[in-house]
Amino acid sequence: MQIVIGNLPPETTVEDVRSLLNDDIGLHDFGNITITDSNSEHVLALVQLLTDSAAAADVLTAKITDFHWKGRNLTGSHTHMFKEG
Repeated sequence: MQIVIGNLPPETTVEDVRSLLNDDIGLHDFGNITITDSNSEHVLALVQLLTDSAAAADVLTAKITDFHWKGRNLTGSHTHMFKEG
């Protein structure tokens, strides 16, 4: 499962998102982080969660949504990644 963090400031880095999740949100166990074009005004981060629990993803995205960080109110949503049978 993955979450999408939106409305990130321009030039946000993977390390910035890692710090946000660790220090501000309290999430310490997650996988890869991918950042969209960090020079645009609409930066997104895709974060791989190390759980298949939709309830855990809901709690995390609720914590992120409207979280004020670096002058922005963030958005959060989660997406399911399915394996082919």
